[in-house]
This record gives sequence, C-alpha cells and structure tokens, in this order.
Amino acid sequence: MRNTPIKKFLIPVLGVFEPLTFSMPFIREKKGLISLVIIAGLVSNLSLLFVPIFIGDSVSALQQGHARYIIRYSLLILLAYSISAAVSFALNYGSQYISQFYAMNLRKVFILHLLGKRFLFFESQTSGDLLSRGTMDIEATRNFIMNTFSSLIPTIFLIGEGLVLLYQVSPFYSLLLALATPVLVMLGMRSSRKQRTVWRMIRKTYGRMGEILQENIVGQRVIRGIDAEGKEIAKYSMETQRYYDENLTVGRIRGLYNNLMPLTVASISSAALAVGGYIDLIRGISVGGLVSAVTIFSMLTNPVSFLGRMVVFSENSRAAIQRIKDVISTENEEDVNSGGFNFQKGPLEFSRVTFSRGGRTILSNVSFRAEPGDFIGITGKTGSGKSSLVNLIMRYYEPDSGKITIAGKEIHEIPISILRRNVAIVPQEINLLSGTIKENILFGLESSLDEVEKAASVAEISDFIDSLPMRYDTLVGERGITLSGGQRQRIAIARAVLRKPAILILDDATSSIDPDTEERIFKNLKETLKDSIILMVSLRESALSFADKVLILDGGDMKEAEV
Repeated sequence: MRNTPIKKFLIPVLGVFEPLTFSMPFIREKKGLISLVIIAGLVSNLSLLFVPIFIGDSVSALQQGHARYIIRYSLLILLAYSISAAVSFALNYGSQYISQFYAMNLRKVFILHLLGKRFLFFESQTSGDLLSRGTMDIEATRNFIMNTFSSLIPTIFLIGEGLVLLYQVSPFYSLLLALATPVLVMLGMRSSRKQRTVWRMIRKTYGRMGEILQENIVGQRVIRGIDAEGKEIAKYSMETQRYYDENLTVGRIRGLYNNLMPLTVASISSAALAVGGYIDLIRGISVGGLVSAVTIFSMLTNPVSFLGRMVVFSENSRAAIQRIKDVISTENEEDVNSGGFNFQKGPLEFSRVTFSRGGRTILSNVSFRAEPGDFIGITGKTGSGKSSLVNLIMRYYEPDSGKITIAGKEIHEIPISILRRNVAIVPQEINLLSGTIKENILFGLESSLDEVEKAASVAEISDFIDSLPMRYDTLVGERGITLSGGQRQRIAIARAVLRKPAILILDDATSSIDPDTEERIFKNLKETLKDSIILMVSLRESALSFADKVLILDGGDMKEAEV
C-alpha cells in the first residue's frame, strides 16, 4: 500500500491507541468496568453539551420576552452540571482503578519474564536500565492508560456528540470545526515526531543514572577506599546534565506546539464568531441559537486541541512500551516447565564438552565422571574456565558440543526447574536478602527452625547465630552488609545444605573462611551429604587437600592431579 497523505495522517493518530491495545491482555477481566467507564464518559460529556443549548434557549426566551422560563433553564443547567459532576467521579475513579489494575498485572508479568531470561540477556543489560523499565516505564504507560479512559475516549465522544448538536444548530460551525480538527491533530503529530527520538534518549539516560547510583550505593566501600568519590560524582553529574538537557529539549518542543495549538484554536474561534455570526444573523437565526452555536464551538475546540496533545503524550508511553516489550517477550527465555519429570540421583558425567564465548574457546573436549559420594576439587589458573564448567551443570549456559548427563540422562532433557531444585550452587558472589538470617537460609523453602539450625550447624555458623540477641531473627541488612565475608559465605552454604541437593557446587565458596573452619565444614558436608556429589572450585591448597580427587583446567583442557 502506498504511503498516501491520508495514511501518513492516520498512522500516528491511530498510534495513540497502541498503549490501550497493549494493555488489553492485562485488563481483559475488567470488561464490565471498562464498559461502565466508557458509558460514564459518554453521559458526562453529553450532559455538558446540553448546557450551551439551555443557555441559548434562555437567551432566546429573554429576547422573546418570556422571562418566566429563565428559572426553568437555570435549573436545567444546574441539573446538567450535577449529572456531569456525579458521573465524572465514577469516570475518574474507574479510570484510576483500571490503570492501577493494569500496572499491577504488568509488574507481575514483568518479573516473571525477567527471572526467566537466560544469563546472556543480563550480560547485555544494566541493572539500572532494567530497574527503569520495571518502574518508570510501567508508570508512564499506566498514567497514559488512565488518561485514555478518563480523558481521551470521553474527548472523542465529546467531539462526535458536539458535532452532531452543532450541525443541528448551525451547519457552518460544524463544517468549520470538522476542517479545523485535522489541522490541530497535525500540529500534535508534528510535535510527536520531533519528541520521539528525544524520549528514547531520556529513557536510556535515566537507566544509566540508576545504574551509576546503584553502583555507588553497593560499592561505596571500594569507592571510598580508592578515593574515587570525585570521579563518581563527576560521572553522575554528567548523566544528570544530559538528562536535564534532553528534558529541556522536550520542553522547548512542547512549549512551541502547546502554545501554537491554543493560538490556532483562538484564531479559528475568532474567525468563526466573526464570519459565522454575520452569516447566521443574515439568515435570521435567533440570538439564542447563535449563542448556543458559538458556545458549543468554543467547548469543542479545546478537546480537539487536547486530542492533538494526546498524540504528543502518547510518544512517551509508546517508547516505554517498546522497552517493556523487550523484557516481556519470550525471546532469550529458559524453558522452566517441570512436566512431571522424576529426577534420579546418579553419576554426573561430562563427555567431550566444548564451550566458548565471544569467539574464545574456554573448555575443549572436557570429560570426567563423578559418582554419588565423591568430593571433587576443580582448580586452575584465573580465567581457565572453572566457573564456566559448573555453570554448565546449572544450565546457566549451554555447551557448544558434547554431553552432560546425570544418572545417564542428558541435562538438557531435564526441566530446568527440576534440575536446579536438585543441584545447589554456592557462587563466588554471595547475595543475601535484606531480611533475617532465617529468611536468608530458607530462601523460599518452608522448613522448620530445627532443620534451619541443623543446616547452620553443618555450615559452622550456628555458634555465631546463637551469640546474637535475636538469633535467627537477626536482620542482616541489605546484601548482608552487617556480616563479614566469611559469615555471608557460611550462611549461603547453610542455604544450599538445607535443600539436600543431589549435587552441591562450591564455587570458591570458602575463600573468606579460615582453614580450620573450612576443614570442619568439609567434614560436615561429607557426613551430611554422603550420597551427594560435591564439586568444589578453589585455588587454595588447604581446600583442595580435602578432595577425593582434583581436576585441573589449563587452556581449556582438563587433567586429573594426584591428591
């Protein structure tokens, strides 16, 4: 289809409804309320449109010497305003309810998809940008949805109803308004196109600001330790200045067009009053009819101008929707369907596994076998692929070739949710909730306090916890900031032990723990998880000496060392 002028006009106008179309899956179950809100908008505006008619009739009554009708028309005007006000309350409350319901459901879907993304997705995103999408972007779309129901749809009804009434009073004014509507909408569309690119830049800058702020909060000790406060302040100030400049650009565009549209409205209204009034007086129309026509025309010009502005405002929401869609799409998502799979404990085997990233081969034809009850150490130089190897077991990444099996079953045939329920990992970077010690050990499980205490005892953290006034109800602060590195690692080990995994992976998980405590933890693990496979990644000789066998990674190849 050719890109005709009509098509160029209609596409941006219809684009105003893109946020509404996007929102429908999240508000579909509120169809009844949506219908009531739309009816409320219809009734509210229709009531208001009768006011100019009553005013015109009252003027005609005075002109004809029927003063006794003034009280009647005054009461009718009051009634019309009262109906409009009462229905407007329902309209505004219903619009707010629908928009909040939409945002609530969208946030649930957002976190569902976000947590289902593959790890490669997060490697190409910043946390600040994702936070911006899950907060600022969702709120921008919610606000537009609210305005769509409370203002946009009622405005469209108002223009349609008004044109019908206006045509009955004065065909000239209805024709003039019909011709003015595309002009005002075109102004809004032109403004919209100028703002589109800037709004996308604003979203990205806001995400970078959030990322820098988060890094400075989390890494405050490092930043202060190397005297980098000035550099970080300058970096954040630069992004803030960019955010300020981009918003000023939008402000200039809006300032120009938001003033140009009222000026256009005023010019049309003046012309309508001068020309239309003269024509109607020649035609012999009553003064009351002229007053009604001019009043209705004036009432409709602002809504038409508003329609143009909504095209402008929709750009913010549409830009936000695109960023949200990038997260809630099924692209780059893991298949977490459990499918009633029956997990069986058994040997873990790597068979000629090759894995590469960024064009660099990290693991090359790696093969080994671990039996239940084995305690295997994995070591190698920094960057040799130790963490990559254990991450393949968790299916954080997929190998290029080769097979990884558990009890003879290839892990890609095991549903991810089942696999990770039976394979526990204590990573290098320990993440604790800003809750209690008990909540951090449970981390979603519904185990008894006695089981939690046993897991803490295995991790050699129970004595420390018992020394605290609130014991397991002690708050650990955000990311466990009130605990030492070794204490955080032992809580994470207790968390893994509580899950009674078939395979336990310790990825340099005792690096901040002293050798004596480390040895006791390993002895406890071997005793408690005697039917489980324990894989320990470490560079410490004290830790590796406890392993049944040690596997060495070097240049992508694996060999076994003598213990």
